[in-house]
This record gives sequence, C-alpha cells and structure tokens, in this order.
Amino acid sequence: MKKLAQLLLFLAAFQMEVRVRASEPNISLPENCIGRVSPCSFKVMTNKWSYAANSVKLRASEKTILTENVKGKEWSLIEGALWAQNASAVKIKTVSAEAEGSGGQYWVFAENGHFVFRNISAKLIVTFIDKTKMEIPRGFEVWAGGVNSEAKVEHGVVELINFKQHLKSWYELYPGTREQFISEIQDLKDQWVDSVDQSGDIYKKIVERKLAALEDQKRLRLEIQKKNEENRLRIRAEFHKRVFDE
Repeated sequence: MKKLAQLLLFLAAFQMEVRVRASEPNISLPENCIGRVSPCSFKVMTNKWSYAANSVKLRASEKTILTENVKGKEWSLIEGALWAQNASAVKIKTVSAEAEGSGGQYWVFAENGHFVFRNISAKLIVTFIDKTKMEIPRGFEVWAGGVNSEAKVEHGVVELINFKQHLKSWYELYPGTREQFISEIQDLKDQWVDSVDQSGDIYKKIVERKLAALEDQKRLRLEIQKKNEENRLRIRAEFHKRVFDE
C-alpha cells in the first residue's frame, strides 16, 4: 500500500512537471510562439517554467521576461531569473553583457537594469558590450550595470556567491524532491570547498592590478605635470626674450 501511494505521488508530480513543460506563458509575442518560432518574446506566468530542447535545459521564475532570439541557441533576459541547467550550446544576453557557459550550470538575474551572472559549475565567460571579457570561476558571481560616460560597462569584481541567498532562488525552481535537493546542496558544498582559498588568490590579483593601474596613473600625472612645467618655462622664456631682449 505504501509503495502504491509513493507511485501515485510520483505520477502526480510527473504529470505536473509535464504540464509545466508543455504550458504556454499567458503573455507572448507572437501569440503562442514559444518553442515554435523565433524571435519570440514572452512573460512567464507560471511559478515554474522550463524549456528543454536537444542539449539545452532552462528554467525561469514567475514574471521573468525572455526573448528567444535564435531557436535553441540564443536568449535574451529582460527581467527576472534564468537558470541554465545545461546550456553549453546557448548564449544568454542582457542589455549590458552576454553569458556563454559550457559543461555545467549557471544563473543570470536581471532586476531594474542591474544584472548578476552567477556560476555554479560551468566554465562561464561573460562578454560585456564594450567587448571586455571576464571568466567567472565556479562558486563566484559578478554584477553588471549600464554603460558609463566613457562607453564602458560598469561592473563589479568577481566575488563568492552568498550560498544562503542562492538556496532560496534555487529551491523555488528545483524540479526534484526535498530529499534530492538536500543531497545536491551537500554535493555543491563539496565542489566549492576550494572556492574560499581560490577567492583569496583572485582578490590578491585584483588588488595587484588596481595598484599597478594607480601607479600608471600616478606616473602619467607626473609626466603631464612635468610637460606643463616645461611648456610654462618655455613660454615665459620666449615672452621675456621678445619683450626685453629686442
């Protein structure tokens, strides 16, 4: 009897997941376009939306706004949260950067023009629209904003993922059971054991680059001051020659 009850629960969960996979978002342009034509823009109106085609597996939270630009190959995230469970052959774009991962999972978040690229287990490369690139190590994330007055994308440095904060987003979209989720949490913790030590090396390199940049700026400033002083003395000498020596 117990096995029968477990089987019925499994079938109910499976049917629910099938409905989610097959359901169309309530708002799409063109109408009912998802999985059929591209480009296709839509707003997720279910609490769990998923997409699976070939090697691509995506999940998104409710109220997420997406565009499938190229069928199965390129998506744009406008607002919300997108979980790339397996997306080695797909690009995820935002207005400030695009993410391309291989061999694992990553997340992209978009909220009011603020974007976060969070790497779980992939080899993740983020390319900003100013053409600069950044590799995000496993267990790390980086935020990005808009373009500044120098035509550069404002963004942070890579930093460790806030694990407790991530669990909430992860659990909301997790397709398995609570027991499976707990097991995967432990697996992920084991994978990220070296992340703390790695973060120290990363921050050290960042500080070294910043110090080198400051030294370059200081040297450039001194060179400019020296040239300005030389020009001032030259102009003064020419003025003195013209006025007093002629």
